Amino acid sequence: MIQSPNRCVLSIDVEDWFHILDLPSTPDLAEWDHLPSRVEHNFIRLLDIASDYNAHCTCFFLGWVGKRFPHLVKEAVKRGHEIASHGWAHRLAYNLTAEEFYEDAARSKYELEDISGHRVLGYRSAGFSLSNENTWVFDQLLRAGYVYDSSVFPAHHSHGGWQNSEVSPYLVKRSEGTLLEFPMTTERVFGKPMCFFGGGYLRFFPLAVIQSMTEGVLQHGRPVIFYIHPREIDPGQPRLKMGHLRRFKSYVNLDSTESKLRQLLETFEFVTLEALVAEMSTPVPQPTQMQAAV
Repeated sequence: MIQSPNRCVLSIDVEDWFHILDLPSTPDLAEWDHLPSRVEHNFIRLLDIASDYNAHCTCFFLGWVGKRFPHLVKEAVKRGHEIASHGWAHRLAYNLTAEEFYEDAARSKYELEDISGHRVLGYRSAGFSLSNENTWVFDQLLRAGYVYDSSVFPAHHSHGGWQNSEVSPYLVKRSEGTLLEFPMTTERVFGKPMCFFGGGYLRFFPLAVIQSMTEGVLQHGRPVIFYIHPREIDPGQPRLKMGHLRRFKSYVNLDSTESKLRQLLETFEFVTLEALVAEMSTPVPQPTQMQAAV
């Protein structure tokens, strides 16, 4: 654990309505170009909401989205937001070999850097799919030149979940170097860690509960990292076929997301993860010749 400022972060996982993970109905990568996109309108809408409150976000772009819609990356940069990587093809880390993961993460990083004109420091895996079973992810992120990661979900999660007792930002020391980890924010309720701050949790819990939990985390001296997907402000999006429970998790309260988000932006101070790295005086290593040449 390292000391971190009492700030909130709004992180946006920039993906489309058809990128919901691990369903028989989820389209393959080869189909993505032929599907109607909603990410352009929804992402710009999120940027407009952030602008209304002078908030800056960390935008974890799928590399595929960045390449198909480079104007979204450039618009985010123009408005002062941070560009980070969500990988290239939205594949669960534990379904990849270490080399496949590296190629996916590196491809996304360098594509986004080429579009944005800025170095990409941060990474978040699809579905927070990092646990004690695939800690080699840290090595491959360092190899690709990342400075921080935000893939650890320190509670139960359907695609990951690593309850390693680390709930504050911390340094991960590996043979390749040192990576800064920003785990997803959780708070203990009846002795168990729970998330209230993103995705289905943000849509399901009442605003008063989310605000109370946010205040509690900040009082403990930890930053609160919220995460949201552009599709979560889009009640009219197409729906993938899935079971009843998964449908509830994916689509519950879509019409309430924007109002909750606006209240949170009005109540709390928001900065980017890049800004937290700088405030914590964490040294940002320069890319090696090998990393720069990839």
